[in-house]
Amino acid sequence: MKRVAAFLMVLLGSIFMLLLLSTLGTVSFSLPEVLMILRDRPDTVRANLYMNLRLPRVLIAFFIGAALAVSGEGLQLTLKNPLAVPYIIGISAGASFGAVFSLFLREVARVSISLELLALVFAVLAAFLTYYISRRGGTASVTSLILSGVIISFLFNAAVTFLVVFAWRNIITLHFWSLGSLSATSWDDVLKFMPFAVVQFIAFTILRRKMIIMAAGEEHAITVGLNPERIKASVFFLVALTASIAVSIAGLIGFVGLMIPHIVRMIFGVDSRAGLLANSLVGGAFLMVCDTVARTLFQPTELPIGAITALIGAPVFIYLLRRKEVVGSG
Repeated sequence: MKRVAAFLMVLLGSIFMLLLLSTLGTVSFSLPEVLMILRDRPDTVRANLYMNLRLPRVLIAFFIGAALAVSGEGLQLTLKNPLAVPYIIGISAGASFGAVFSLFLREVARVSISLELLALVFAVLAAFLTYYISRRGGTASVTSLILSGVIISFLFNAAVTFLVVFAWRNIITLHFWSLGSLSATSWDDVLKFMPFAVVQFIAFTILRRKMIIMAAGEEHAITVGLNPERIKASVFFLVALTASIAVSIAGLIGFVGLMIPHIVRMIFGVDSRAGLLANSLVGGAFLMVCDTVARTLFQPTELPIGAITALIGAPVFIYLLRRKEVVGSG
């Protein structure tokens, strides 16, 4: 009953925060005004501002935060490593390089290739390289996967820096892709990203039992008839798919996939049926809060959202880890 109550609080809290945070910004709205706009859809300047600028930005923050948290949960369970997130194992760095490479080709070579397509291609390539480098004797150990991912991340991040600084000389773009921003998002981004987030959520829901078994160890997974390599490949591909679209929209946003799964497991436990949905809600709410801080703290200047996720998330995460240690030892 405590877990059910906690889940209902998370669900209702996320909905309330979505409405509340959408009222804040350079142009402020009252909560009753927001409810009136959503209900009546009046054709006014303020209503158009809210519906076409404010609401899609809040929604894309929620969906990206939810997807990153679910990605982190899937990777951490499958790889049995608390540090396994798209940012760490090279997938986000590969997607970032693909997105910047698309912009580079468009600006310098006058060749237009879909930004989302190249982000996906290089995200999958990064995932494949990570898996291939770590593979020994038909299997890839968890430690090797993490170390290989870190190497691939450094490689692609260096390639992004080279493209932008030496070949393109657009430092502002490098700043965007390294720290992330939701300033240019629209309904097109929401409609583009939402299907990928939903597909990942459904697929991970189907795979969750296998992921939990994998978290107990690959040897245990083999004894119950699972194929660890096939599960890893499936999870890697799904995370690469979602992370590449997220990066193409918002740049690199770290810490969400690392921190949120730990918080959710502390509240609901590892083997909770509501685990993935709770990750989605908490991750979405967290990134909405971070984006609101990024766009309101120093108006009209906007801070990079990746810096906010670290500034807010790091102290909270350190506190939770220390509290967990105290509880565990006492």
